[in-house]
Amino acid sequence: MRYFIYISYFGKAYSGWQIQKNAVSVQQVVEEALGKLLSTSIAISGSSRTDKGVHAAQQVAHFDLITPIDPAHLTYRLNRILPSDISITAIRPVVEGAHARFDACYRRYAYTIVTQKDPFYRDKSVWMRCVPPLPLLNQISALFSIQADFEFFSKITDSTRHFVCKVEEASWLQMDHKLVFYIQADRFLRGMVRTIVRTILAVATGKMDLATLVQLIRQKPRVRPMLTLMPPHGLTLVEIGYPETLFIQENAS
Repeated sequence: MRYFIYISYFGKAYSGWQIQKNAVSVQQVVEEALGKLLSTSIAISGSSRTDKGVHAAQQVAHFDLITPIDPAHLTYRLNRILPSDISITAIRPVVEGAHARFDACYRRYAYTIVTQKDPFYRDKSVWMRCVPPLPLLNQISALFSIQADFEFFSKITDSTRHFVCKVEEASWLQMDHKLVFYIQADRFLRGMVRTIVRTILAVATGKMDLATLVQLIRQKPRVRPMLTLMPPHGLTLVEIGYPETLFIQENAS
């Protein structure tokens, strides 16, 4: 039986989601907790990778078991033994072959900036004393709502097969002294959101002209410009979307 496990975590203490040889990751901690409770080795496969220091309000992974479980009871037991910065919000049975990564319809991220020093947001936002006006930020962000080659806005890795992403939403929302950038797409490349935020701010403050940004989005540049990312702790993976047809109703016979 395959299950989707929904995970929330505060990423400060971890070297990202993905298991690594010489650092503690969120995936490793969750796998070890599952293995301890189920008395067997459990491997989970995540929907998205998050870098060191990045948070997740909703990360999703899948795992397989031979014997059916009570999802609610296992959720409770996992939360009893997991550290306080990792929480399991749900475990749901899914149809055979359902895949947390490849079956995702969309991913949604948020990047948070605060305009005044806030101790309650020190590890999940970036403090910027002066930010451009909201209408200007949204005007620039609208250019990213497109299906395009986003190679310029990503870290290149050997595992990246192509750079085409379909961005469905890119917009800013202001709440008091918080300014939050939301972006939703079918897939994201490594470092893509943090690079996009940095680029939007560069255009809004006059460090890059709008025509250059349009060219970078519409045409793959011949020479790769210098890549600059915003700090990781302002970024949160907010939501992963799936078709409801993947899920098995738990009260079904």
